[in-house]
Amino acid sequence: MKKVICVGNAVVDIIVKNGPDRTPDGMTQFAESINMYVGGDAVNEAVALSAMGNDVKLYTAIGDDALGSAFLSLIGSCGIPTDGVVRDREYPTTATVVTVGADGEHGCMTLRNGAAGNMRYSTDVFNIDFSGASLVSVASLFWSRGQTDADLTALLKKAKEAGALTMADMVLDQSQMSLEDIAGAMKYLDYLVPSYHEASYFTGRDSPEEIADEFHRRGVKTVVLKMGAQGVFASSEGRTYRVGTIADRVVDTLGAGDNFVAGFITGIVDGKSMEEALCFGSAASAIAISQYGASGAIKSKQQVQDYLDDHRK
Repeated sequence: MKKVICVGNAVVDIIVKNGPDRTPDGMTQFAESINMYVGGDAVNEAVALSAMGNDVKLYTAIGDDALGSAFLSLIGSCGIPTDGVVRDREYPTTATVVTVGADGEHGCMTLRNGAAGNMRYSTDVFNIDFSGASLVSVASLFWSRGQTDADLTALLKKAKEAGALTMADMVLDQSQMSLEDIAGAMKYLDYLVPSYHEASYFTGRDSPEEIADEFHRRGVKTVVLKMGAQGVFASSEGRTYRVGTIADRVVDTLGAGDNFVAGFITGIVDGKSMEEALCFGSAASAIAISQYGASGAIKSKQQVQDYLDDHRK
């Protein structure tokens, strides 16, 4: 069992399935279902990683409120230890209302000033035990206004000194920062796994190859671009890889990228080749989007392997 550390944002997702586009004033409209799930990039990764048999340690921040208590209950039921979860007395738990249409595509409305948006990715805040860790994942760059290059650099440097691989993904600009604002931290990243749109936004480049070159120039060793229906593109050690999507049923795309990252991490720490790890991540993502909710669809590593084997045929 490989130890994987996830540091990053936590969200409570309220998912509304097949509701109205808008509600006329003074009228009640109906949705097919309304459910509560744990979410947030680090949490989605942690839940999927744990389901695939990894020893997961989650470090995140929630509010000291009712939603925070609900989050702890939900995350505990997923088998994730809660001792790395900090309760913030200043900011409330970040919540997101997610509307999912019949085509599986989603829209989100997130609390502007919640705990997740103000957390520091810092060893001053979290008492992280890096010993024995195979990989440390930061989810996600640019999510929090409390994020600083000094904090990120110190965290990633300690991870590397402990012998762990390092990885991060991204979100679109939540914090009014640029790549230059995290220049120190990027030099300590073994893997960077943004979406194509996020990576294009921050680099100003359009082609996957040019985007990857921009990140390599800043010190990132391996770049993996999540490209939605087009699959994934990766650049590592002078080689490029393309893996197409193998999804055959799209119910809800929320968390697709996070579940890909969890599958990719599992492949990496298990010693799979780059192409095999990319394929394993693609299978994890395909399973995730076949059900509602950003997490919980993946039940085991064998489930992911079986899906991959079936769809390779």
